[in-house]
Amino acid sequence: MKKLMLKPHHFILVLLLVVGSLVTIGCQSEAVDNEEEIQIESTTSKRALDPDIPYTPDFSPPNIPNPPMIDEHCVVRLAYLSYSERCPENANVVNYWIGVLRTRGFEGLAVGFITAPGNLQRWDHRYRSFLHRNNITSYQISKTVYIAYRGLLLREPDVNGGAYWTNIERSSGLINVARGIGNSPEFNRRLSRISTECNNAANRCTF
Repeated sequence: MKKLMLKPHHFILVLLLVVGSLVTIGCQSEAVDNEEEIQIESTTSKRALDPDIPYTPDFSPPNIPNPPMIDEHCVVRLAYLSYSERCPENANVVNYWIGVLRTRGFEGLAVGFITAPGNLQRWDHRYRSFLHRNNITSYQISKTVYIAYRGLLLREPDVNGGAYWTNIERSSGLINVARGIGNSPEFNRRLSRISTECNNAANRCTF
């Protein structure tokens, strides 16, 4: 039986075949990557141009009142004035809510005020009037979303916006409503004037 003898030029031929195969695989991989990038870019452009594709808000923690950016007492006073329409009654309640702010963040503070039984009752009549005027139901816009708008943006919700955040509340929880509205351009405009609100609150409230 004859032994298979490989001569030097055979080795060169094998080496060329191996290198050629690697180059082909690399080109195919690059083509796939380029195709994926084009598809992603196309989807992003379509989302930016097509108004029918819903906007998904950024649910990262907003850059909003947390000490030392803004005085803690101011944050609590404004929460009382915005959500409860009154000043805090004593230093003990102020300290309690400062503790909430420190441990749960701004959105945790917001949820606490939105769901407080006294605030749910306080806004009930105006919430029902809002539903009646817009011919909508509490299923379309929840009372907690209504209060979130009142406390964070100092106004009633528009119907489309309120319905959107009510759906977010059902799917992701009220804390993400507070977080999302806190990231909105409208709330950031309020923040740009927050020092004036803080001064007015300090002049108005004892605690």
